[in-house]
Amino acid sequence: MATIKKEDCTCPRRKKPTCSHKPYRVTYREPGGRAGSPRQVSFKKLEDAEAFAVKVERDKDLGTYINPRAGLRTFEQVWTEWVEAGTLEESSKRNYESVYKNHYGPFFGSKPIGSITPTTILEWEADQKERGYRESGINGRKNVLSSVFNYAVTAEIIGRNPCKKANPRKQQRPMYTPVTDDDIPTMGEVLGIVAEAPKLVRAGFWAMAGCGVRPGEALALSDEAMDWESSILTVDHQVSAYGCQEISGYRRGVKRGTKHRTFDEARRTPVPESINEIFSDHIDAFGTWGERSWFFESPRLNDRHPSYDWFLDQFKAAARAAGTPQYTPKSFRHFFVSEAIHAQIPLFEIAAWVGHRTTRTTELVYGHLVRRAMERGARTMHNRLGLKLAPFKGLIIPPRPFPGEGDSEGWDDVA
Repeated sequence: MATIKKEDCTCPRRKKPTCSHKPYRVTYREPGGRAGSPRQVSFKKLEDAEAFAVKVERDKDLGTYINPRAGLRTFEQVWTEWVEAGTLEESSKRNYESVYKNHYGPFFGSKPIGSITPTTILEWEADQKERGYRESGINGRKNVLSSVFNYAVTAEIIGRNPCKKANPRKQQRPMYTPVTDDDIPTMGEVLGIVAEAPKLVRAGFWAMAGCGVRPGEALALSDEAMDWESSILTVDHQVSAYGCQEISGYRRGVKRGTKHRTFDEARRTPVPESINEIFSDHIDAFGTWGERSWFFESPRLNDRHPSYDWFLDQFKAAARAAGTPQYTPKSFRHFFVSEAIHAQIPLFEIAAWVGHRTTRTTELVYGHLVRRAMERGARTMHNRLGLKLAPFKGLIIPPRPFPGEGDSEGWDDVA
């Protein structure tokens, strides 16, 4: 059991209320009985010492005890441990470094992680708003922040995640931003952007719009990944700003695997006949290179993939020249998914083609399109069934279209 002992200081009586000493010392053992390490924590006030003594014994009984010294680690130390403990891509780690410097480090970096409370989180949100950041961006960064605290709880560094108590009545926005009609280009706008694209990578633009691949995946198209007879593309590589040196020989290059998937978990997506011809024409015009017969080669360096950033710049320039500067490469994926949903292709098929983790992601991002597809489905079934059932209104169970053998009941009654 935790015990409380008062050890008086040598300060004059009149100065004791304001002196820095903590006379009330709580002594207890960590979980493990006699094998548990003895601990001591001092407090200024008796009521604080009593509250801590009760809490530490309760936590030991419930199995939720956390060593208070663990919470003295700074947020920066725990953040670094969280980043390194995951399986993040090198590019993602670089992005997190930038986010940390701009949004987390200045506010949380030097604070002991155990001292961060829900109030601290609210103060950070207010600071973000004062700096002019949008609420959607703040909520996204708060989700990342919550993941760090969840890791700290699992690692027994702190007892609770302070983000879960910050604004408990406030409805959190989803991590995925829903797509609107303004985010989806029309077929004419897609054609306009493709027409302004450099011929060297124009087939990559078509791959994004016609196959739903990401920009890095489009740059990693190869003859080996194509099943020309079945018109199926295997998506198992991507060009990244932080590529795999084992393959490309350079940090900036191609890497095995794609977002959310390893090389062994490659996804397959259908290739429209017209896109199949475009790929074939591209090979006839520019040839291929490398062991996998890559489609695209750097315009400046032989046997090198085009830079990911260069590819994005080419898209932006083409979109501006076409008079639609609001679109990004991701807009072409939106076009692909939109057309697939309009064609009433099952969501699980679409999610597999574009590389979403689950159909839930597809529903969250393209929710308004899914709802429209459901409305069309209901109208289709109404047109198919509703008008045919008109003579049977009032019946709970409509009769079978054809009576079975020996079934003479039902038809005369309806007639």
